[in-house]
Formats: sequence, C-alpha cells, structure tokens
Amino acid sequence: MKKLILGILLLFFNTLISFAENTASMDFSVTVPSYVQIQSVTSPVLVANITDRTGNLYAPLSSKFKVITNSKNTKTLYLKANTVTDNGYEEAMFEQGGRVYIAFANLAKTPKSQALANCKMGALPKDSPGIVAYPVNSILGAEHKYVNSKNKYEVYVNNGTTFITVNVGSNVLKNSFASNDPKGFYQAVLSLTEADI
Repeated sequence: MKKLILGILLLFFNTLISFAENTASMDFSVTVPSYVQIQSVTSPVLVANITDRTGNLYAPLSSKFKVITNSKNTKTLYLKANTVTDNGYEEAMFEQGGRVYIAFANLAKTPKSQALANCKMGALPKDSPGIVAYPVNSILGAEHKYVNSKNKYEVYVNNGTTFITVNVGSNVLKNSFASNDPKGFYQAVLSLTEADI
C-alpha cells in the first residue's frame, strides 16, 4: 500500500512538473511619446498702475511659466504677445531701437489697428491713442533669442522641469504715451507655446 501511495504521489508531482514546463509568456510594451507641458505660474506681478504724468508703471510686471518635457533633445518654444484692436487679436511684441517691447491696448475703448502699427513704427504719441508699450527687460530660466521677422522669442528648454520668468520694465516707450490715451485698463496677453503659430 505504501508503494501504491508513493507511486500515486510521484505521478501527481510529475504531472505538476510537466504543467510547469509547458508555459508561455508574452511581453507587453508601450511607447511613451515626447511631450511638453506648459503651465502658467500665478505668483508673479501681472497688474500694475500707470503713473498719471509719465506713463511709467509704479511697479514692473512679471510673468512665470513652468515647462516640463521628457524630450532628449532641446525643444524650441515660442514666447509671443497679443493685444486687441478693432482688427481683433494682433501681435503686440515688436522691436524698436534695439529693444523688444510689448504693446498694451485699452480694453474699454478698443484702439484702431493703425494706432498699434504707428506705435510699432515709432510714430508720434498722438498717432497711437489707446496703445502703450513697455520693454521686455529680461527672460530668465532658459536660453532664448528674439526673432524680429516673427515678432516673438524662441525659447530653448531641455529635458526636465524649467521655470521661465519674463520681466517687463516699468518705463513706458516714450512715443507710445500721450494725453490722448483714454483712461482705463490696458492689456496684453503673453503666451508660451510649443506651436510656431
């Protein structure tokens, strides 16, 4: 009887071993594409008051972006500014006298598109009512260059997390401020994008 039980146990273990040897496996794979995530960081100074007589701001403006990318290569992003005229959204970043400026348009009394064009060309202040412009003093956190033909900056980020700070100076572009500028809020929208639009 012991031999019979021992034989049955051996047969049972032998069957288990043969099941264990008869297996297959399948590998699962996923591909993670290159990505870029851009977020606005809300702690900087986004609003300032204009002094009555000079057009200068009481405090400079500052904007901050957080960029996360997994790309092994340097990614090119685009920093641009827009404002609203009677012609809709228009490019508000421009270069004059070797400096880059951002034009702000009055929100209550939408300025003419020609007023923005006049400001960019350096016309007299009376020819750009409803438009004031302030210099881009610095862009910190990433290498960059201004592309005058596209009216925007190219900003270069590497793998990982990058914080990019844009500082706008408080001194008004002299040919953009005059007594014919209507009172009220003036605005420009600063964007950092992956698409060259």
